[in-house]
Amino acid sequence: MVSSTDNPTVIKLNKFVEIASEYGQLGDYPVEFFTWMKYIPSSLAGWKRLAEKQNEEYSDLFVGLFREVADRIVMTFIRCCLRPCSPIM
Repeated sequence: MVSSTDNPTVIKLNKFVEIASEYGQLGDYPVEFFTWMKYIPSSLAGWKRLAEKQNEEYSDLFVGLFREVADRIVMTFIRCCLRPCSPIM
């Protein structure tokens, strides 16, 4: 649970939403019409470098969040289900 909007993760997620809504507008970018542009090398296309950088950054963010949740689930399972049983008297 996040208790503050100043949390760095919340700020990154809000930035992701802004970027996704901006780039998600259909028909705003020439590469949608000229599909051959996706084969332009990144060294020649600044827009492509930016997209690749943002893809890597936000993929790492979401994978990290997923791993945190998965680790918590595993630790909860271990604590709750694999506890040594006390002898019955």
